[in-house]
Amino acid sequence: MDKKYILQHTDELTAEQLFHAITENIVTRSEIINSGNLDATKRKAIDALQKLSDSEDDSFWNSACSTEHGCNGYINKYPEGRHVSEARQKIENFEILRKQENDQRSRIVEKLRNNPNSFTPLMLRQHLNNLDITTDDLLNAQIPIEIINRLDNIVTPQLQLGQTPDSIPDGYTEVYFWGIPGSGKTCALAAVLSTANRMGYLEIAQGPGFDYMVRLKNVFSNQVSYLPGPSPVDTTQYLPFTLKKADERYSRSVSLIELSGEIFQCFLLKNASRPLPSPQHTETFNSLIRFLDGENRKIHFFFIDYDVENKPDADGYCQSDYLNAAATFFNDKENNLFSKNTDAIYIVITKSDLMPCEKGKRVDELSEYLKNNNFASFVNSLRTKCRDNSINAGRVLATPFALGKVYFQQMCDFDPETSRNIIDILMRRIATKKESILDVLNK
Repeated sequence: MDKKYILQHTDELTAEQLFHAITENIVTRSEIINSGNLDATKRKAIDALQKLSDSEDDSFWNSACSTEHGCNGYINKYPEGRHVSEARQKIENFEILRKQENDQRSRIVEKLRNNPNSFTPLMLRQHLNNLDITTDDLLNAQIPIEIINRLDNIVTPQLQLGQTPDSIPDGYTEVYFWGIPGSGKTCALAAVLSTANRMGYLEIAQGPGFDYMVRLKNVFSNQVSYLPGPSPVDTTQYLPFTLKKADERYSRSVSLIELSGEIFQCFLLKNASRPLPSPQHTETFNSLIRFLDGENRKIHFFFIDYDVENKPDADGYCQSDYLNAAATFFNDKENNLFSKNTDAIYIVITKSDLMPCEKGKRVDELSEYLKNNNFASFVNSLRTKCRDNSINAGRVLATPFALGKVYFQQMCDFDPETSRNIIDILMRRIATKKESILDVLNK
C-alpha cells in the first residue's frame, strides 16, 4: 500500500493497518486525520496502539540503555524509536570510554611489564575489582599465575627483635651488615639464612637474637614468599650462628651484627659536632664503637639500594651522604677502627635485578653504577682503607644481590643464587675452628 491508496481508503482499513503504515513512515498520523475519512473510534484505537507501542519502546530502552550492546539492540528493534538519538549518543560515549579503558589497561599492563613493583597488592586488587584489568592482562604482563593466585592472601612476616648485648664473645669472626633504612640488608640477611639452612650449613646459637633469626630463615622457605615488613624498632641486632658443610669436621663461627639504619644519622651528627637526638641513638652508637673496638676478626658488608639510587630522602640526605658520613667519621685517626682486624670489605648492590643488563653482566656494571651515582667518594675512601691496611689486597670488592623477582613490593619468586654468593664469601673468608660459638652460647 502506498500513501495515495491509504488516504483514499482510510475508512476501509483497520486501525491496526493504519497504525502499521504510520510506524513504517508510509503516511503520518496528521495526514490520515486530515483525509477526512478517519472516524473517532478508529482514531482512538490508533492512539491506543501508539500509546502501547511507546510503552514497549520505553520499557525496552530502560532495560537496554546501560550497555553498548543494549543500545545497539534497541536501534535494531526500533530503528525509528523514541530514543534512537539518545541511543546513538550513548554508543558514541561507550566507544570513547572503551578507548580510554583500553588505553588505561594498556598503560597498567605496560607499567607492570616494565616494573611489577609499580603497584601494591591492594592497588592491583582494586583494578581487578573495577575491571580495569583482568587476570589475562596480568598474565600478558608476565606475572606468574602462582603470584596472581596469592594476591588475596598477603601475609607479612612478623619479626621479633632481640636485645643488643653489651659485648660479643671473643675468638669469632664478626660480620657487619651496614645500610640505611630500606637498603635491603634485612631481606638479604633473611635470604642468606634461609639459603644456608636449605644447604644444611646453618646452626643458630641461643641468645636474644634466636627468635629473630628463626623467623628470618623462614621468610624465604617457600619459592613464592612474602617480604618482611619494616622492623618495629630500629635497633642493632647481634645474631650468632655457625656455618658448616656436611663433610667438614669443624664449623665457622659467625657473630653477625645487623646495624641499625639510624647509625648513619649518628655519623652525620657526630661529624657536625651536634648532639645525638635520643638515648637510643647514643646507645646504638656506643654499642657499635664498642663492638668495632674488639679484638675479633671482622668482615664488613655495605648495602646500597640500586632502586633508590641517590635520591634525597625526607630529610634531604642521599644514600651517598650517609655513606660518606661514615667514611668521614672513620677517616679520623682516633676513629679508624677499620684498620683493626678487618679481613674484608664488600659493597653489596641490592635489587640488582633492576639493572638494565643481562644477569651475567651485572658484576661488570657495578663499577659504572657506583661511579655515576655519586658513590665515588665513598668507594675511594674504602679503597684507601683497603690499601693502607692490606684489606682485600688493596681493592674494593663489590657484588650484586637480588632476592629474585619481586612483585607488587611484597611478594617474591625467590632465587637463592646471590645469597649463595654471600655464603660463599663467608665460607672462604672465615676459618673453621675446633671450638665454635655454639659451645660458648649454648651452655
